Amino acid sequence: MTVMGGNGLFGYIRIHKDELKIKDYNLFKAYYCGVCQTIKKEYGFPARYFLSYDAAFLALMLSSVSPEPVTVKPIRCLANPLIRRPAAEKDAILSYAASVNVLLVWFKIIDDWKDNHSLRSLFLMPFMVGKRNKARKRFPELYKKMEASLGELSVLEKAGCDIPDQVAGVFGQLMEDIFDTDLIQTEEKRRILSRCGYLLGRFIYILDAWADKDEDEQKKAYNPFLASGGQDAGTLRLSLEYTLGELANNIVLLNVTKNKDIIDNVIYLGLEKSLENVFSGSKNKVKEKQHERPI
Repeated sequence: MTVMGGNGLFGYIRIHKDELKIKDYNLFKAYYCGVCQTIKKEYGFPARYFLSYDAAFLALMLSSVSPEPVTVKPIRCLANPLIRRPAAEKDAILSYAASVNVLLVWFKIIDDWKDNHSLRSLFLMPFMVGKRNKARKRFPELYKKMEASLGELSVLEKAGCDIPDQVAGVFGQLMEDIFDTDLIQTEEKRRILSRCGYLLGRFIYILDAWADKDEDEQKKAYNPFLASGGQDAGTLRLSLEYTLGELANNIVLLNVTKNKDIIDNVIYLGLEKSLENVFSGSKNKVKEKQHERPI
């Protein structure tokens, strides 16, 4: 596996649409489209191609504890110009989420190049380097922390680290740094958000490593579960269930009212569904839906 996930960015943070009220689904779409529009305004139209649900969820979470209201207005989009779509108007949180999305894409490209000399990555590097520079200039401390975490993760993977929790912990630190932003001025809420980021990162890395282990074995690529000699699936699933439980407990501590139903849907249903798909052998069902443009 690669340090940024084997396919797409992550692909496991999703809503469970069937269980959302229409108003909440429309609001999630508004965040998604709002991040998309912000990327277009700040980093150029083509950069929107790399938009992920992960960035939309980050914006949703940060907005949920921000006292600033979110303004939603209808827009027209090239994806479907005949229908007006709800979009959150650009603000500091959407701008931050857009920058994080750009940086994650950049590190994914670099990771793919280092991992297998991907021609696609070689092609994308000149296209993304200017956008990377702009995001790094806006959030230099975040960039340094992300670079350090991913560098440490790369070293562990190249060394064949056989302790899955160790490599997952480093990725958790990356996500913790992303969720810890001075846009949220309440110290307690920042601390809880940071912990949520860590738990989410641990969950994502371990779930993706488990999902990719057979493919990595065929490719003779690094995977912490191959390096460790394997693990009991039932024990690992219980560990991930525990991580989701702790994540849910921390969400409760945030005491949010804004966006609560959407956040609960992602935590209790979306992530649980991703977990079920992987452990039931339906990995491809998850992966094939990772092109996240049409929401």
